[in-house]
Amino acid sequence: FSTAQDIEKATDPANGSIQRLYAEDTNLFIFQEYKCSRALIDKDAIYSAEGGGAVTSSNLVIGVIQPIPGRYGISQNPESFAYYGYNKYFSDKNNNVILKLQGSNIVEISQLGMRDYFRDELNSLDLGGSSGKAIGGYDIYNDQYIISTQQNNLGQSKIVYNTLAYDESVQGWTSFFDYRPDQIFSINNNLYTATSD
Repeated sequence: FSTAQDIEKATDPANGSIQRLYAEDTNLFIFQEYKCSRALIDKDAIYSAEGGGAVTSSNLVIGVIQPIPGRYGISQNPESFAYYGYNKYFSDKNNNVILKLQGSNIVEISQLGMRDYFRDELNSLDLGGSSGKAIGGYDIYNDQYIISTQQNNLGQSKIVYNTLAYDESVQGWTSFFDYRPDQIFSINNNLYTATSD
């Protein structure tokens, strides 16, 4: 970017701080604590008086910020974010749900047989003197989103965790795992997890 160019863009502060930015093609996805939005990169939308819109080339680095419908955000868990293709997965601890962003639509995938489980699990991450996090990753080989919820109870040395998988082929939650990852990622069709212990 040219330093002489004004590349700043403001988001609505009522939606909390920006936790994650993700660029896809010529769009920038903005994940705030309470809202998800999309902005155009190096182009802008022009609207006519009749309400019709057209995309045009622009000297703006970041164009108009367009909110994605729904009152969902990524809370303060950007580590839960994972993507594969045009699907983006993340947790929303404020609403106690696991979400998939597909195009301009947010789908609550935790409601597929696991609504009560995730409501309790995500709600307990910061209760009772514990600090918790949700770590996500995508298993390319098995076509699964892996999410691990982890609580570190301050009075105990043991970390309580649950790791499970959402399978795209069956549109549901299929497996619990017995490992606690600090990172989850796929390289060359292989799933890798890493832990600091």
